[in-house]
Amino acid sequence: MFFIAAIFMIIGVVLLRGVLLLPVISQEKAFQETSYLDRNLDNIQREYEYVSGIASVKPNASLYGADYIYNLSNFIRSDFDSRQVYVLIVANGTDQSFFVTVGNFMQGNVTGTISFTDSAPPSVSFSLMDKKNSTYSFAGSSAWINATLNYTLNGGQTVEKFYFNDSPKNYIAGFFDVELRGNGMLVRSKNYYNRTW
Repeated sequence: MFFIAAIFMIIGVVLLRGVLLLPVISQEKAFQETSYLDRNLDNIQREYEYVSGIASVKPNASLYGADYIYNLSNFIRSDFDSRQVYVLIVANGTDQSFFVTVGNFMQGNVTGTISFTDSAPPSVSFSLMDKKNSTYSFAGSSAWINATLNYTLNGGQTVEKFYFNDSPKNYIAGFFDVELRGNGMLVRSKNYYNRTW
């Protein structure tokens, strides 16, 4: 009789041990998944900076930058459940003109405007399907220029503000908004990169 009671007690302890450790294991798994997404998000933001810097040493930085960032965004999309929107600005120091590339990888159509202080035209409207980008030309002035990106996705409106230097030197600026999802987790980062040469 004691042996039977001892067997039931051992089985009960083993079963309770498994039940008590279950929340700890699930919390650890959630932490690991979030850490995995967070590390990948940091790597992706560094890659955006890297390809922007590489484009700046090319003869036509605007064209190469638009291609490099589009290809990187497309590659990221093939590996992750990701959403990205980006703006790449390349200013020509000789005549203070600048080119702006807006890219949409938000898994939906995006409409909006991007406007600049001290530029002609002062703003442009855009409508981009998923995995598309578009480049626009502006005449600027030798000054710091404020940029406002205002876009709508699935009825939700987002406004982003940043600035860049349209000076006698060449200048490249990139705004990158990246979101990664996986297993019910979401991490998001907004990054700004600039370089003068």
